[in-house]
Amino acid sequence: MKKKKGFVFVETLVVTAVLTISLLASYSTFSALVIKEKERITYNDSAYLYRTYYIEKFLKNFSLYNVRDYIDSETTINGKKVKRAYSKIGCSGDLFPPEANHNLATCEALINSLNVENLYLTFKDLGYLQQCNNWEGDCAVFATLDDGMAEYIKTIGGSSKTGNEASQSGYRIIAEYKEKKDGTKCDSSGAECQTFYATISIGDIDGK
Repeated sequence: MKKKKGFVFVETLVVTAVLTISLLASYSTFSALVIKEKERITYNDSAYLYRTYYIEKFLKNFSLYNVRDYIDSETTINGKKVKRAYSKIGCSGDLFPPEANHNLATCEALINSLNVENLYLTFKDLGYLQQCNNWEGDCAVFATLDDGMAEYIKTIGGSSKTGNEASQSGYRIIAEYKEKKDGTKCDSSGAECQTFYATISIGDIDGK
């Protein structure tokens, strides 16, 4: 009987260990699915892609080449010359020449009505960002972005290996939206806000 009890005890330990491993594996898989689902919802959702497309069509009528020339220029970081690579887009005189200043109000109304938090112009091909670990080298210019945007742009991908390669690929607009669960604009406290990201490739930008 003692031998039988000992066997049952060992058997119980084995079964417990197998169940524990199975539960841990299930939890790991479930967690990965939850993360991917959150990304699916917040990254490139069709509603936000449509908003970004609408913004791109509006802005492309104005002086985006000013922003294009800025991101194509070089800056020096840690002794190395790198492309500036991205720039925030705002409703300002950089986009609207004096004769088009009446469109400033339209731009501001559009941005506010669509709950846009930030707009950026960058290169179409961002494949070289896949190599970024500590935001060094060509990637260093992106180090000032907040964590959410930085993680999003690394998912965009492409085939470029360097910033110089990426600069030959054309351009894209990236939009960051913040709103409450009911779709209304976030207040200053940012309580109960959710962030969404979307991007539209706009090809080349004509102009000076």
